[in-house]
Amino acid sequence: MTITIFDKELERIDKAIDAENFNKTSVYNVPGYKPVRRELKHAPVRISGTVPDDLDGVYLRNGTNVQFDNTHIRSHAFCGAGMIHQIQIKDGSATYSNFYVRTPRFEVERKAGREIFVDFTDMAGGGPAAAAKMRFLEEKKRLGLIPNLSKLELTTGSTSVRYHSGRIYCLQELGYAFVLNTSEENGRLVMDGTGKLETWEGEWEGPFSAHPRFDPATGDMYNLSIDATRTVIAGLITKGLRHSQAVVHHYPKNSHRLGWLHDFFLTDNYLVYPDMSIGVNGTAGLESETGSIFHFDPNYPLRWGVIPRNFKAGDAVRFFTTAKAAAVWHVINAWERTGSNGDPELVLFSPCFPSYPPSVPIHTPEEPPAQVMKWVLNMKSGNVTEEELLLDHGYERPSLNLDYVGMPSRYCYLLDEHGDGYMGKGVLKYDLIDEREIAYLDYGSMYGGEALYVPKKNPTSEDDGYLLDLLMADEKAELLIMDAKTMKEVARLHLPQRVPFGVHATWLGPEELASISAA
Repeated sequence: MTITIFDKELERIDKAIDAENFNKTSVYNVPGYKPVRRELKHAPVRISGTVPDDLDGVYLRNGTNVQFDNTHIRSHAFCGAGMIHQIQIKDGSATYSNFYVRTPRFEVERKAGREIFVDFTDMAGGGPAAAAKMRFLEEKKRLGLIPNLSKLELTTGSTSVRYHSGRIYCLQELGYAFVLNTSEENGRLVMDGTGKLETWEGEWEGPFSAHPRFDPATGDMYNLSIDATRTVIAGLITKGLRHSQAVVHHYPKNSHRLGWLHDFFLTDNYLVYPDMSIGVNGTAGLESETGSIFHFDPNYPLRWGVIPRNFKAGDAVRFFTTAKAAAVWHVINAWERTGSNGDPELVLFSPCFPSYPPSVPIHTPEEPPAQVMKWVLNMKSGNVTEEELLLDHGYERPSLNLDYVGMPSRYCYLLDEHGDGYMGKGVLKYDLIDEREIAYLDYGSMYGGEALYVPKKNPTSEDDGYLLDLLMADEKAELLIMDAKTMKEVARLHLPQRVPFGVHATWLGPEELASISAA
């Protein structure tokens, strides 16, 4: 299809959006958010220190990377094509690769030579110009002048990367999952960013979470997400790639409509998600003073929605109302227990934000600091019986030993965003049981994205493992390997080029790599 979008109306819209001048003074106009253009394939990596013998595998980290020098979108951490940064460690040495996530949206825009479709900053501050852009695009689709990709097909696959049952998924919660094509060359995992949108043979309807949860015992993958109508969709993908799906809740148009559902808890019997104080006004918000579809309602306290893990269509959600308004991006862990009075309880741990701007300035100094909280939900009475502030400091993007998801876990690892507001300046090891700080590792002059926990071979304790974080600076990038027990640096891998700011990562050990090769 010939893509024809260039006309006077588009010029007027571009002028109204004024991305060039907006980006000059944007809080995202810092070197860390500048894209890279070179795609490398298993380039050698210099190592300081000694890589542990039991750390053979592949580290993958996702993130956005604007593909055009002359961009027509306002800068944001969520804007741009996806790019995977891959570091493979084998026998004490390492290589680095990077590649765009070549979704259908990426290919259409690359062919057009510019961004076409609505992006996040259009919704979070684009104002009337963004509304005009939406109407323009719908008309061009109707006339067949641009591909009529659905909202679910428009994913950039740029938020996170996850492994499940022999396949690697690039995820962004507004659209379908994108499965990467893989091959093996000389014992190395090779990917070029091509793949396919995953609909499970046309049976999947709705977006797929950027943070699916995995049962440590079975490996089953759970999805919880919301579509454009704010319908909550639960999904289960088994190891055999069979899936089930159910619409479990719908927010009526005349009530609070949840702004986003980015992360959730998995326990033995429940899925638990934050019905937070950020709502959406739809396109009407674009005509408001803020120019954003998002708004924070201080009079709408955070609620925790609880869904049966063996969900079915039409299941009611039990809501537990907390005392304060809050926004949530990433949760830590939750588990079930019997209270002192014999009642069943859920214990939840998560960072949350007491307020949040409509421009959604995530990973910048304009984002308010998070607070780490603990809640206890009484499953008999339906009340929140405990609500405790654990850390009044800007810690976010938590990680833990994923073998302890849904069960009592002592340790979590929290990124420190409280410095200048950009990314993580260090990582704190925190004890959830005794509710105390254990140790802190300062990243110095570099920024981290997420301290990913990787267990050692035959671990003897919950914290017997490593933390991996891709550190970023203006002109360099390094993969830091830390000992999770001692919180000391073990090794540092110096990458052959800089890496833009980004966050979510995953680790593929020998077992996962073998299953990918066999798939």
